[in-house]
Amino acid sequence: MIKEFIDKAIKKFLLILLILVVSAAGFCGFFLKWSLRDDAENFGFTAMIENTAKRPFIHRQLLPQAAKSIVEVIPAPTKEKLSARLVEKNSIGKRYAQAKIPPKYVLEYHLLFALSFLSFFAAIWVLRSLLGEVLQDKVAGTAGAAVFALVFPFFEVLGGYYYDLAEVFFMFLAAKFALRGKFIPLLILAPIATLNKESFFFFLVTLYPLTRQHFSLKKSAAITLVSIFFAGLAYLFVRQTFINNPGDMADGRFFEHMEHLFDISSYFLTDSIYGLPLGSRVFLPHVICVIWIIKNSWSHLNDAWKLHAKLALIINGVLYFLFVVPGELRDLSMLYISLMILTTCYLREIFLQQYKRES
Repeated sequence: MIKEFIDKAIKKFLLILLILVVSAAGFCGFFLKWSLRDDAENFGFTAMIENTAKRPFIHRQLLPQAAKSIVEVIPAPTKEKLSARLVEKNSIGKRYAQAKIPPKYVLEYHLLFALSFLSFFAAIWVLRSLLGEVLQDKVAGTAGAAVFALVFPFFEVLGGYYYDLAEVFFMFLAAKFALRGKFIPLLILAPIATLNKESFFFFLVTLYPLTRQHFSLKKSAAITLVSIFFAGLAYLFVRQTFINNPGDMADGRFFEHMEHLFDISSYFLTDSIYGLPLGSRVFLPHVICVIWIIKNSWSHLNDAWKLHAKLALIINGVLYFLFVVPGELRDLSMLYISLMILTTCYLREIFLQQYKRES
């Protein structure tokens, strides 16, 4: 009994360590480039903490408000000691040249840093579970989650924000709830995730095919509509709260996208990722790889996941071409789950073929 317990404990520890390491690598690739957008006047860390950021950035309030709320309950003497100690150690500033920590918000900065990383770590952990359940293969699920953690900085090349890290956690968790037919946790999650980023409102539509596997047409539709309703209430609340902030809900980008599509040079751009000049935005070799993966793995998806992918493509595609800066791949986030299921399927086939050759 003791030996079995120790064996299980060590295996669990090694698994957690693996997920921690790949999460740390992906987070480092992200934070090394963007930090908390410290120098940005209209949407940077200080503007978000002081509620002066432009719309729609100011609407992404979940993590900043959480950090502020935690700091508010810390006694003043403890707050001063902690701030002084963090300034003296300067552990973030020493490791990340991009980090410019405001002296008056030292605690809030470190808390937002920690919450951002924990969100990403939790996202990779949930993705591992989700992929393992979809493919009925925990090993493949672990490999797929690790791959996502490592390629995440490639999605954040044109812009990166701390709420992107929480967004992937909420999307993966919502998909897992829908896949298992747990609609009450999904309804609770909907407004919380929307306070982090309003696009979650639209993502909820893509979960309908997953809930439909467990419930009747009417009940599945009702679950989707109620979750959207709760998400809408959360968005209306935050929108009204910051109605007087400068900016607007979104900017039209359709014609920019048309120009970008026919600009050959845009398919061969590079950027600093993990400190190396690697393919950026819609880098042609990356596009070819994605098309190849979809071609070879699409048949492995069941009807529910195929419909989820199609809904995500339509909804996210429309939003992307209308409102997003061309090449900003982070705003195709509704497609992350479909892409990673397909990628994990493809990787598993490669591993199996290699195993058969060597056997």
